[in-house]
Amino acid sequence: MGGVSQRVLTVAITIMIPLLASAQTDQRLRDRDPELLGAKKVTGELQEANFHNGPWYLLSRFRIADAGYTQSSYVPTGDESGLSLSVEAPHRLYFVPHKKTIFSAEFTPGYSFFNQNKEQRQLNYLARADAHFLFNHLYLDVYTLKSDQLRAHVADINRLATQVENETGVAGEVKYSSRTSAIFSARYRETEYPDDRFQPTRPNGDEIPVYLLERNERNARLSINHKTFPLTSLFVASEVSNYGFKNATYMDSNRIYYGGGLSYDNGRTSFRVEGGPMKLDFDDPNQRDYDGILARAEASRGNGRWNFSVGGDRDIGFSIFDDNSFYVATSAHTGVEYAATRRLTLRSGIIWERDRYETEVAGLKRMDEYSFSSVGFSYGIKRLRTGLDVGWYERESTAFGDEDDGIRYVLHLSYTP
Repeated sequence: MGGVSQRVLTVAITIMIPLLASAQTDQRLRDRDPELLGAKKVTGELQEANFHNGPWYLLSRFRIADAGYTQSSYVPTGDESGLSLSVEAPHRLYFVPHKKTIFSAEFTPGYSFFNQNKEQRQLNYLARADAHFLFNHLYLDVYTLKSDQLRAHVADINRLATQVENETGVAGEVKYSSRTSAIFSARYRETEYPDDRFQPTRPNGDEIPVYLLERNERNARLSINHKTFPLTSLFVASEVSNYGFKNATYMDSNRIYYGGGLSYDNGRTSFRVEGGPMKLDFDDPNQRDYDGILARAEASRGNGRWNFSVGGDRDIGFSIFDDNSFYVATSAHTGVEYAATRRLTLRSGIIWERDRYETEVAGLKRMDEYSFSSVGFSYGIKRLRTGLDVGWYERESTAFGDEDDGIRYVLHLSYTP
């Protein structure tokens, strides 16, 4: 596995060099994007609407993909044995009574079917409502959502699990001046793993106690951004979270993070880097606390027919593994796309992650490592786009003998009415 991580690092460095060189050249350009980021996103979605009648806008899609596939990546798990597909039909309705006030409602019904010894099927859904307020110096989004979906849990569990979430929050941005702004968010979330829905089991058939992860959390984040150069912003950020567990009260804890970074965007090249110290403090004195550095980096480059992306992340997650309340996850990904024709796009990518546990069990510290390297294509015909990825999946672990490798196929199909 060391060779895989070395390849990821080599590709990342190769892509980052021209990105940074481009950044140095383009700093002399003028800032051409003074708008609030949240307001830009909303107005962009309105422009992509399939149907428009007066103040009403509707965005509709239909898509089929592997059960472990998200909009950004594919994450194979130990459940991937045979066909594993999810069908979704996301709909988002906007009502614009005034150019400064926008209401939206989103509903995404889904249906998952996959093989795990015997055939399984399950209905899923996500529902969300937002009130957007767009002013000259303020963007505000007040929202609430509820979801009941099958999701891939790569770390710790290495299985698909049904997760129910209820979340209410507010997010927005205040622009103090043309160069200085504050981005903020606050939310309350409840997470459950109901036993009457599909939940994971170990290879020997034993139940995995995912119910230990059921919790409520309160989170608030604030970042101050300053456009120090025409295309580059420097920022500082702080975040505080409180976790209360329903069935594992020994994991009740508080998390505090503060850090900083920079972001750059010239239209074709963009990158963002953030990092800083974080402390996870458990209420139970018998639990091991965490005090370390978290970091995240993302970069992309579009140049004619070619599009490159690379990124990395270091964070922690809650664990149900014996005597461990958390694990440290270090991940990296890189990808490239080539528009061969107006309809055909070729792509390739690598995803890698290493999860490290701090507390020894039977004299051994657990460590999991997995990678997925793939090549594929997508082909569009009018409103229909289809594609297929083929890749090699490999996972190693020092616990449970939870190891696997083999070829994975990822089918993609989307339709826009």
